[in-house]
Amino acid sequence: MVSIAIILLIGIQTYWIKNAIELREANFHRSVAEAVNELMLQIEKEEMNRQIRKNMEYNTLLRSIDSLDYLIFLETGSTEHINSGSGSFNYERKQEWGEILDNNEWKMVKKSDSSNLNFPGNDSIIDSAGSLSERAKQLNRKKAFLLNQVFDEMFNNPFIPYIESWLTKDKLDTLLKTSLANKGIKTQYEFGIFSKARNLMVIEKDKDFRQSLLDQGLYFRLFPSNNYASPDYLVLFFPNQTRYLLVQMGGILTISGILMLVIILSFMTVIIAIFRQKKLSEMKNDFINNMTHEFKTPISTVSLACEVLNDKSVSKSEEFVHSYIGIISEENKRLGDMAEKILQTAILEKGQLKLRKEKINLHGIIEDVAHKIAIQVEIRDGSIVTQLNATDPIILADKVHITNVINNLLDNANKYSPRKPLITISTLDLNNGIQISITDNGIGINKANLKKIFEKLYRVPTGDVHNVKGFGLGLSYVKFIVDKHEGRVSVESEPGKGSTFRIWLPYKG
Repeated sequence: MVSIAIILLIGIQTYWIKNAIELREANFHRSVAEAVNELMLQIEKEEMNRQIRKNMEYNTLLRSIDSLDYLIFLETGSTEHINSGSGSFNYERKQEWGEILDNNEWKMVKKSDSSNLNFPGNDSIIDSAGSLSERAKQLNRKKAFLLNQVFDEMFNNPFIPYIESWLTKDKLDTLLKTSLANKGIKTQYEFGIFSKARNLMVIEKDKDFRQSLLDQGLYFRLFPSNNYASPDYLVLFFPNQTRYLLVQMGGILTISGILMLVIILSFMTVIIAIFRQKKLSEMKNDFINNMTHEFKTPISTVSLACEVLNDKSVSKSEEFVHSYIGIISEENKRLGDMAEKILQTAILEKGQLKLRKEKINLHGIIEDVAHKIAIQVEIRDGSIVTQLNATDPIILADKVHITNVINNLLDNANKYSPRKPLITISTLDLNNGIQISITDNGIGINKANLKKIFEKLYRVPTGDVHNVKGFGLGLSYVKFIVDKHEGRVSVESEPGKGSTFRIWLPYKG
């Protein structure tokens, strides 16, 4: 139920985070749109100012041209047309807007009306009196008319020319950067101006992002109030938009992530603790069962011997009594050894063990322990072989605990070997210390159990061998003592091929 609740909580949290990101993205796009609107307004203002300046220059030039026309007509003696108001020459030049077809699209242009002039073709230039003839006058008037037409065509371009002709990339970049900064947007951006009529990116910041602009960019129409010209679009693309939004939400995301991680780790810790407690409970039950069995045998033996000695009906010779007392003494010693092992384990758990280090001869300890174990091995038709090759066997260590370590390993090698055990003990110099190797031809250990053999109360399954006694404390004690001496212990084993335990102890442990 807790697992399902955590999964649902993670799902809800993920949904909320997703919605928060989408909301932040929508706000980001809205801010971008507001920034672009401000940019559009500024560009339209600048374009309007440009048109006003252009109109002022145009009107100034027209007044100059009309003054020149007036002088020409004065020279040709045609002032009567001006003064009469007959309409052959319009000095005030009425201007109006009109539509023209340019590049397959209609555009608005401003035009001024022109004089309606007639050009007779048969008059001579100079009359008999030597003055300008009507033909010459008409030619002068035609020159004035053509001059008007030239300047009309020079100035009367479409109202909104191609944007790249008057708006540069650098200027647009500066305006865009300012507008985005005013909205608090400070991240990398790419932009371009796309002409729909020409199907062309006429202005772009970086050509490498052209395809990204076309596929993933945000499109904003330029000059939306102009319905005559084909629309151009400002295209914006933010390469780091997702990362920028995540950074903006960094605080919320971090807190949410930490809380979810704490919940998950806490739950995992509880589950692991439960399984460990369950395993420990099983191991303690096994330990109690083993301990009860181990203690029951010597206690029963001692009890039986006492009953025999107390039985008055049994004749008791000195040799008989001595024999039973020896049995009681051996079983009592066995009980004491088992109790000592349990007490040592309790001391190790509390961390109260203090080593009494002294210079000891490791070879001497190995030979003493091997001699005591040899009796048990020989009873089973086995043998112990020693190969003590270390040149300097003197180390700084606790003699009692090192003796117990060697004794535990040799005892295990004997107990977990079939009939006729063969145990080899060897030493060699290695990395400012001595390595001790104990090899047997026992039942071996599979890989699944190799990682657990140094755990407290753990006993390796013996397969068909059911008479192996112990509490599962020996190897955990070995590892603890070796670690306290700043040494290392390892094992290599294969089922059916025996095991090799290696212990490395430094000279100055």
